[in-house]
Amino acid sequence: MRQTKTSSARMFIAAAIAAGLIGLTACSSAAGAETAASAELGSSLEEITTFAKDEGSVHLIAYPKTWANYGESFEGFTEKFGIEVEVSNPDGSSAEELEAVRTLKGQATQPDVLDIGATFTKQAIDEDLIEPYKPSTFDEIPENLKDADGNWTAAYYGVMSIGVNANEVDVPQTWEDLKDPQYKGKIYIGDPREGASQLAAVFAAGLANGGSLDDISKGIEFFAGLADDGYLVSAESGAQALSTGEAAVMLDWNFNFPGIVEEMAKSGVDLQVATPSDGVFGTYYAQPLTIDSPQPNAGALWIEWLLSDEGAVSYAKSGAIPARYQTLVENDAIPADVLKQLPPAEIVEQIVFPSPSENDAATEAIMAGWGEKVASKTGF
Repeated sequence: MRQTKTSSARMFIAAAIAAGLIGLTACSSAAGAETAASAELGSSLEEITTFAKDEGSVHLIAYPKTWANYGESFEGFTEKFGIEVEVSNPDGSSAEELEAVRTLKGQATQPDVLDIGATFTKQAIDEDLIEPYKPSTFDEIPENLKDADGNWTAAYYGVMSIGVNANEVDVPQTWEDLKDPQYKGKIYIGDPREGASQLAAVFAAGLANGGSLDDISKGIEFFAGLADDGYLVSAESGAQALSTGEAAVMLDWNFNFPGIVEEMAKSGVDLQVATPSDGVFGTYYAQPLTIDSPQPNAGALWIEWLLSDEGAVSYAKSGAIPARYQTLVENDAIPADVLKQLPPAEIVEQIVFPSPSENDAATEAIMAGWGEKVASKTGF
């Protein structure tokens, strides 16, 4: 089972398009694609809710059930509003999400809302793929988690963490710990040229080794060293690598590990997770309404749900940090037992998000150097 929803840095492999999107577009184009009827977005939350119920469904893309506890969010949304949640290509990448809007624009199968990595928000705006929408909680969302013009808001964010099979290796507390010989031939990272979480791992390792948000080179050097010494392994996904024994260490967002606990237990894996203290890195995923959405009111209501207290608690159960975290804590809106699922306050306080220009610089550095310095030595 694929656990990490990939987000390509500027480009994605043609095979991924063939696997994820050709089937999607074929369904819409076969026998003539339906054209989405034009719908008007309500002028108030009450009106949006009424119109959304009339629309009857919301069409999402790249929302895995196990990612940030989305399965529970789907159920809660449908139970509260009576609106069905439809998801295409649940494990798709952010790049595939944008391609779906380009390809399906104006058709009934066009997604209404996306869930894209931070590095894709500017591209979505520049290509006119999203519709500005300011949710009712807009003023409670920190400035660095929203676009000032409402082109997108981020409902949650996470911190890069290390999960291990504690039956095989010790739980590392720092990135430096991964250089211990016990981890040789047992670390899975994946390809940061294709995935936002993998790119985040390089960012975090860079911060732990004297780098900065505007210089990811130290992170590339860190993994190049691990590759040279035979520490890295190639596999289809981190979850698969742990469950099959191909790896004993995987790097991912903290909010993705709860979703694989049961799977790991069935495979005899003692999954233990730690957030390295020497390189704390986090980033957000944005949920914009798409341009000329087929179900704009259902889409807007889905965004409202994700940013509501109920949606926030659902996120928090997986360890995903709700965008309205500060307001929720001040209002005691997150139950104590759920609050314990979030990273420690001292970790949350350290998270600083890269700016768009820093993300661009990191992407360029990864695209230029990862292949020769790391991938060529590991097979991915």
